Amino acid sequence: MTDRDPQLLSKIGGDTPVSGGARQHGLPPVLLRLAATRVQIVALVVLIGNLLGWVVTNIAEGELLQDFQRLGEWVPPVSMMVTSVAVILLARWPRVPAATLVTVALAYEVVVSFGMAVSTYYDAFAAVPASLMDVDIVGMTSVGFWMLAFTVIVPAQPRRALVAVMLSACAVPIVYLFEMQAGRAPLVELDTYWAVFAGPYFFVAGLAYLSARVVYRLGQDVTRAREMGSYRLVERLGQGGMGEVWRADHRMLARPAAVKLIHSNALGTDPSHADMLIARFEREAQATALLQSPHTVEVYDFGTTEDGSFYYVMELLDGVDLERLVREHGPMPAERVAHVMRQVCVSLAEAHGRGLVHRDVKPANIIIGERALEHDFVKVLDFGLVKHDARGTTDDVRISQTGTIHGTPSYLAPEMASGEGPVDGRADLYALGCVAYWLLTGRLVFERDTYPAMLLAHATVEPSPPSEHAPQPVPEPFDELVLSCLAKDPADRVQSAEALIEALDAAGLEAAWTNERAAEWWRGLESR
Repeated sequence: MTDRDPQLLSKIGGDTPVSGGARQHGLPPVLLRLAATRVQIVALVVLIGNLLGWVVTNIAEGELLQDFQRLGEWVPPVSMMVTSVAVILLARWPRVPAATLVTVALAYEVVVSFGMAVSTYYDAFAAVPASLMDVDIVGMTSVGFWMLAFTVIVPAQPRRALVAVMLSACAVPIVYLFEMQAGRAPLVELDTYWAVFAGPYFFVAGLAYLSARVVYRLGQDVTRAREMGSYRLVERLGQGGMGEVWRADHRMLARPAAVKLIHSNALGTDPSHADMLIARFEREAQATALLQSPHTVEVYDFGTTEDGSFYYVMELLDGVDLERLVREHGPMPAERVAHVMRQVCVSLAEAHGRGLVHRDVKPANIIIGERALEHDFVKVLDFGLVKHDARGTTDDVRISQTGTIHGTPSYLAPEMASGEGPVDGRADLYALGCVAYWLLTGRLVFERDTYPAMLLAHATVEPSPPSEHAPQPVPEPFDELVLSCLAKDPADRVQSAEALIEALDAAGLEAAWTNERAAEWWRGLESR
């Protein structure tokens, strides 16, 4: 994957990528995400606590201006509030890696510890004799609770957490030394100093370190639990209602992969229904794995985890889906659209030849990018709705046992939208015609606001030619070819993917979309 576009092969929802610094800093990705989220909450609590405990209280008592006359009164709360705001802003800045944010969080822990120590001890013992300075009277400050709570709430690598808690534990003894030097606290014996102001905090620091180790090991256990067969999940790239998509590494090979994880809770609460879905997913994975076209996403492996989640392991792609490409960069010229369609047809031709129908061909399921020295190389994704060709059979494959029509409404063939007639490979060619319409015009074949209205339009309304909406010229033969793919009656369409390839070659496009033109386009994109 490149930095330009970390796209993945199944569009189940976007997510902010997890920083790749997990390995460098030794913190499992699951803990990095928790730390990045929780440090914001902790900083917000500290900010609100200081606002209520210092600002609001002093304003109510009319003593706020008096506090600003002495550094020890206003510097600690102000410093804690300023650093809290800074941490919250950094945590919300997408360009700050999660691993860097954890380091900042540990420094923030130390700053707050010193702020708490100064706020508690500044001029607090001026009138207290040394004989009364014992554990029962002085007690512990909030620094001890802060160290322990912060370490448990905000995960960090144990060694780094140890450095932070040891520095935090030094806050109280250092502040008391300064108070003694300034004459605002009595001079105490060394054993008393250790027993009251140092020992308890270093003891808590030890407990906090042990807590950090426990949290760290739990994160490692979660990471190990997310190993799928020979693959280890490294970085979550997307999530949605059905599950997640992860970047994964093979434990022995150098080949990266993408894992689509379908959570067990997305399969329903009925065990028999869940077993049926798992069996269906397995059949579909096996069917997809049999496809050998270079323009079909490659399936490496599949299986079920101990918690009942199903997963696919697929190749990790370098590119961008056609929906995003058109949204961000506008419609394509006709010759480039033909170049894309031809490659999609190669993928579909093999699937149809094996008696399989994709049934969810759409721009978001087509990735275009680079492969070796080839540019604008197309991959067809997500054969998750693949079914056996119904032509010549009485088996109705349009509707699942839950009564749900498969596919995406904007690209649904009339026979699928209306539920009339068998569904075969010509439904995929209709959807490909809708994709071509989107690539040429940047708009859907039918713009409708609701699901039923979209289905009705595909079933009954004749589309307008793409040339009427395309910003660039569309040759008439190519215009007619797209409309032929969009014929309501499957018998009136191009009858096979192979025939569509021949029709594309005969469409009368003046300029071919060459690898050189594609390379120039991608170079222009990278230079923006």
